[in-house]
Amino acid sequence: MTRLALAWVRAAAALLPHSRRERYSEQWRADVEGAREVGLHPLGVALGALRVARRERGPLTVPVPAIVLVLRLRESRGVGAALVVLLLVGLGGGGLLY
Repeated sequence: MTRLALAWVRAAAALLPHSRRERYSEQWRADVEGAREVGLHPLGVALGALRVARRERGPLTVPVPAIVLVLRLRESRGVGAALVVLLLVGLGGGGLLY
């Protein structure tokens, strides 16, 4: 169970900006390894790390040309444009469309 929690901690650290990654990764690994000593479940600690990583990551920044492209394709009636918009939505750009 601790190995799974440590894998989640590695994934959480990978979400962070490079400048903070090492510090948080080291702290979270120690927290997971010592969780049982203080009565916590290692997976609970790892889930907390994932939540912090998502918060620390900050807002998603998208290059302006991508936003312009999506907005123009959104108004298009062509099948190709619809497929590109669907692809962008599938890649996590759904928030750009509305």
